[in-house]
Amino acid sequence: MIKKIIITVVVVLLIVGGMFFVRSRKSEQLYTQSQVITTDVHKTINVDATMNPDVYADIASELPTLIASVNVEVNDEVKKGQELFRLDKKSIYAQINNAKLAVERAELAEQQARRKWDTLKPEERKSIVKATEQARQTLNEVYVQAAKTTITSPIDGIVIEQNARVGEVAQGTVMRIIDPKSLQVEAFIPEVDIAKVSKGDKSFIVFDAYPDKVVNGTFVSMDAGSTVKQNSTYFKAIIDIDNKDDITILDGMNASVDIEIEKKSGVTAVPREYAKKDDNGYFVYILNDDVGHKEQFTKKSFKEGIVGDEFVEVVSGLSVGEQIVLPQEK
Repeated sequence: MIKKIIITVVVVLLIVGGMFFVRSRKSEQLYTQSQVITTDVHKTINVDATMNPDVYADIASELPTLIASVNVEVNDEVKKGQELFRLDKKSIYAQINNAKLAVERAELAEQQARRKWDTLKPEERKSIVKATEQARQTLNEVYVQAAKTTITSPIDGIVIEQNARVGEVAQGTVMRIIDPKSLQVEAFIPEVDIAKVSKGDKSFIVFDAYPDKVVNGTFVSMDAGSTVKQNSTYFKAIIDIDNKDDITILDGMNASVDIEIEKKSGVTAVPREYAKKDDNGYFVYILNDDVGHKEQFTKKSFKEGIVGDEFVEVVSGLSVGEQIVLPQEK
């Protein structure tokens, strides 16, 4: 009877001890669990982008001239040939008179200089002739401007910038008109990525103004000329939005763009965070079901295909439905 009790106690202790060992080993490190699945694998590159119009017009006065009237404001829709503003004719006539006087003075100075032309140095002669030519050119420009006192829009579009004010001098660009239908995404591709993109690549656009909405686009073209930013070389690329009616887009809006450079559909894959890599290649962790084994997890190697943004393609080594784990850091 005593032997039976002792044997029973030992067996119970062994069972309890075994259970404690299993629980203790499995509780050594937490983990998340997933499985090998069949899915689509996408690989993209991410670039920053800005909305810019392909068709636009910067309206400027060729000469500093007073503005007599202004007929449009920001956000106004305009048609090609529509009057935008008028220049003050009196101001232009005064400029014509001043330009004429400048020509007369320059011509007179040259006539007087030619009386002793042989005594002048070559550079002095050149300077005198250039002054006369410049005065005549200015007069011609004023005459041309006098025929353009009414400034009209060269395109159909919307006024997005308007700095013309009655009584002020029109100098430089005073208006900007864009065709909103021509708005396109301009992105700058790093030099290291230009060989990866090509015309027709699908693009996924997220505007800063609409962080929860993904807009589909298409990679259209890339400039042959480069741009240097902070000692790095970039190439400007154009991406068209597939359906502009689905979202309100404005000139200058910022966005983040994922350009799809590779895709495989219906392939065996594992979540990217579960796929690890060492000197021997890619592997995943699986649970070690051998209770007596010291290690809680076992590495299982596999041959990878596309290393996508969210999944890694499995070419061989793993089967669909196979359970995999991701040990959490202690």
